[in-house]
Amino acid sequence: MKKIHTIFLLICNVLLLIVVFITFYFSRSSNNDIVYVDNIKLYNGFNMSQDLGKTNNRKITKQKKKLDSLYTIYSILREQENKEKTQELEVQLRTEDQELKKMNEYLSNDMRQKVWNRLNQYIKEYGIANQCKIILGTRGVGNIMFAQEEIDITTKVLEYANTKYEGN
Repeated sequence: MKKIHTIFLLICNVLLLIVVFITFYFSRSSNNDIVYVDNIKLYNGFNMSQDLGKTNNRKITKQKKKLDSLYTIYSILREQENKEKTQELEVQLRTEDQELKKMNEYLSNDMRQKVWNRLNQYIKEYGIANQCKIILGTRGVGNIMFAQEEIDITTKVLEYANTKYEGN
């Protein structure tokens, strides 16, 4: 009788181990069912964002220097009380200032569009490669108000995207 009881306990323990293993296996495989990325961290950490940002800053800085030079000339002409040239330069200053604002807006929008086009492509590739069913994006306000950190794949996607962007 004691032998049967021992065999019964052994079988129960083996079945319990199998159930635990199956539960663990399926819970691990379903970790990619629904995951999320922090859009802001992803965008700011993406090398393409940084590269385009540097390029755009050089263009903006060049336009600002041009505007500063015109303003310096304007100040000198104003001190000399040269009203005719001062008025001409005022018009040119306004035009150049508007150009700077337009350039800044265009470059920002263009950069944002290019970066998100590329990131969306990489996120899709990452999702397929890692068998994710849904990848949600969050900014900390709005769609996702809370999520467990275990399903935050921002760092993994960022590493993947930067590796792809760098050509590796």
